[in-house]
Amino acid sequence: MADMIRSATPITNKNIIQPMREHLTAELAPFDLSEMAKVAKPTPDSELLKQNTGNIDKQIAPEVLLDMLKDPSVTVNFIKNILLLQEIVGVISMQNHPVTEEFEQLFNELAVRPENLVDELMKQEKDSTAFKGELFDSLRELVKENPSPEAKTAVINLLKAVNTENSNPEILKALSGTMTFLSETLSPNKELSAKLHTLAEKFAAPDAEENFPELKKAAAEVIQDISRSIMYSSKLSSLCSMITYNLSRYNTNKNFLGDAVREVLRFIPQDEKKTKFLQKLYDCITGFERGKSNSKVLDTLVKILQKQTDTESVMQMKGESVESVIHSLLSSPSNFTPLLHFVIPIDDGIFKAFGEMWINPDEEDNKKAKNDSKSSGDAERVIHMLLVFDIPDVGRFETELFVRDKKINLSLLCPSAVEQQLDSLAADLRKCISFSEYGFENIKVGKLEKARSLVEVFPTLPQKRTGINVRI
Repeated sequence: MADMIRSATPITNKNIIQPMREHLTAELAPFDLSEMAKVAKPTPDSELLKQNTGNIDKQIAPEVLLDMLKDPSVTVNFIKNILLLQEIVGVISMQNHPVTEEFEQLFNELAVRPENLVDELMKQEKDSTAFKGELFDSLRELVKENPSPEAKTAVINLLKAVNTENSNPEILKALSGTMTFLSETLSPNKELSAKLHTLAEKFAAPDAEENFPELKKAAAEVIQDISRSIMYSSKLSSLCSMITYNLSRYNTNKNFLGDAVREVLRFIPQDEKKTKFLQKLYDCITGFERGKSNSKVLDTLVKILQKQTDTESVMQMKGESVESVIHSLLSSPSNFTPLLHFVIPIDDGIFKAFGEMWINPDEEDNKKAKNDSKSSGDAERVIHMLLVFDIPDVGRFETELFVRDKKINLSLLCPSAVEQQLDSLAADLRKCISFSEYGFENIKVGKLEKARSLVEVFPTLPQKRTGINVRI
């Protein structure tokens, strides 16, 4: 019986004192882990949480916004759509030579010479942020010299006033455009369509600012009519909500700017500085400073899109390409892609390259902060860049850069046909920036196996939609 399985009672220490279960009241414990009853209803989310993390109705949101983060073609395809439209225009406009010549001139203006590329990128960067320019530089210096709460409050009020002055005309244009679209959408209802068309014209009229209270009341009434219409849908509901939102943004206080300026001038003692400050403010509000820095590429793109949407034959043959380009331009930067976005069409007379650049200027390097034993716990700030460009008859290139403490880590993925030719690129790149304080820490050249999406390159993009970055 030597192989018989022996069983014995486990040996335990009888002197071990079992801990007493602490009784928790309902106020201290949200639920009892030992309670096996099913949850009848989950805790409702707050409206802010729903806004930032809730799912988007695919019937309302444009498809490009839903798929943009995961779609690899987003990073370069709308430039290709522009080129495709160029070919279509050349085919269908043969019988209309003036239109053809105008299109050809716009397409020729789209490309940038290599020597003008830096200036073009600086203009695009300046147009991508609201508070950039001489006026805002002066306000930053003012706050540094006068760090009192009163000075900061005065500057904040002036920023609000300047934003109001710049946004009010755009709000009127947006309201007019939305009313026009609704008028066309609800054309079967002739009475309602006529009301919307009349409102669209009134919001676009020169006296819209003076008549805004009456127009606002009329817009609210027509929104009620739309909601009672048999054609009312989730899409129309979204457009009506947008109208309500824009109406609420419009500021009718005509003294807001003057009062804010007087408050700021109290902290500028010298008359000469006051005069210069007022001139900068005037240039900012009238658009003089912005007009000096308009991007040639973006202005030309807008003209091309406007011309093509007005050409019925183009829209019939390739209207989806026009819509794709418009969606791509309007959706970046946004809360879906909170990145700096640059459009880069280059023509040096021999080769053409069409691409886009995406930059996260304040990416957090959490991994390095965790691995660094001397780290204080704060994540290190990193500049993260993705440059995607396409050269006809050569292929697609992807360049990714990380900049940490003026040290650059670069990765270049290229078509297999040119991989060997780019092996010697590292030495040339190091030589190109030898004059600056930046230097390459690592350079990698490899074959581009597959196109990557934005969320693959910038994995924190979905997380950025869950809140607001308050770091300054």
